[in-house]
Amino acid sequence: MMNINKSFINDLRFDGAEKTYFDDSLKGFGVRVRKDSASYIVMYRNAYGKQKKLTIAKTSQITPAQAREEAKRILALVVQGKDPQNDRIEKRKALTVAELADAFYEKRKIRIKPNTRTDYENHIRNHIKPSIGKMIVKEVLRGDIQRLYDDLLSGAYVKERFKRENHKFIATANNCLCVLSGMFEYAVDNGLVEHNPCRRIKKMPNNKREIFLDENDLKRLGEALRQSNYLDKYALNSVRLLAMTGCRCNEIMTLKWKYIDFESQVFRFPDTKTGAQNRPFGIAVKKLLLKMKTEIRPENDEDFVFPRVKKTADVAKNIFKRTIKKYPGLENLCAHALRHSFASMTAALGYSDAIIAGLLGHKLHTITNRYTHLTDKSLIQAADVVSERIAELMGI
Repeated sequence: MMNINKSFINDLRFDGAEKTYFDDSLKGFGVRVRKDSASYIVMYRNAYGKQKKLTIAKTSQITPAQAREEAKRILALVVQGKDPQNDRIEKRKALTVAELADAFYEKRKIRIKPNTRTDYENHIRNHIKPSIGKMIVKEVLRGDIQRLYDDLLSGAYVKERFKRENHKFIATANNCLCVLSGMFEYAVDNGLVEHNPCRRIKKMPNNKREIFLDENDLKRLGEALRQSNYLDKYALNSVRLLAMTGCRCNEIMTLKWKYIDFESQVFRFPDTKTGAQNRPFGIAVKKLLLKMKTEIRPENDEDFVFPRVKKTADVAKNIFKRTIKKYPGLENLCAHALRHSFASMTAALGYSDAIIAGLLGHKLHTITNRYTHLTDKSLIQAADVVSERIAELMGI
């Protein structure tokens, strides 16, 4: 009696001749042996009596028990009057999640900013495609999305050396869920699916405590920069500018001389996270920038304030990682924390929410009406006071 089991597979011999062996206990289930490989197969007759053969998998890919279960599933479809081979062909023609991701990204990328495009690309490449990319869009259930979300929360896609004890990768999981939800909303809008499986999946709240530097912390930061072993003045000055302006890291790293209106004390950004903006800066910032311009002597206004943008950004990150964070009280400091600290200092000096929002470049609907009475002069006066106080504390 022929029984396709582990022992049978182990005893197979590849002598160059093609042979097929059928299991006696499950009609139609068999193994086809070729020159140097073997595969599990199922033979059946469709509703019209035509004999068909379907390959399940190579014997090296799954166990005999797994192949037997798959064969039972296929043969059950035949009993229901279905043709498994045709179903497989249709599935191959059906849109996969990976294909949906590519189509969605192509449509979406023209309407989102470069940094957001990079985030979308990373989530699609590193999380979505490896986990559910091969699934058929119509077959994706809420449970599939929930499993991916839970895996991201646990750091399943992060290399061990980057993991931290008890760290929850909440921001990554939540952002990836947003990309997935956008993909499936696109699928709904285009009639590819009826429902978005991402709906009703609850995001875990990100209760990460915001870091603010008080006056003593700013003194320590200034001391840390002065004692830094890094000789790259670009990177050191980039940190000083982040602290004195409240700008986003990308805004400072991609700053060009032509964006700087020294006379009006305004950064004229052509593109920020919230669109084109005129952002006031203080007198202490003006002094540092003029000193930098004298030292750098750019050939034209198209030049970047920090010529080696990517290298400067990397070195700036290393300053935080290897130098600043070694100082007591600065262990958790990052570039974005300087933006929060600037806002905190502005509030501590008695300025209103509207002034703070104006200096940070926020667009907050709740204070839109209060924005209208603000003048450039009032914002610049505030920027002068705040930047000079921070410069004083940091010893700039």
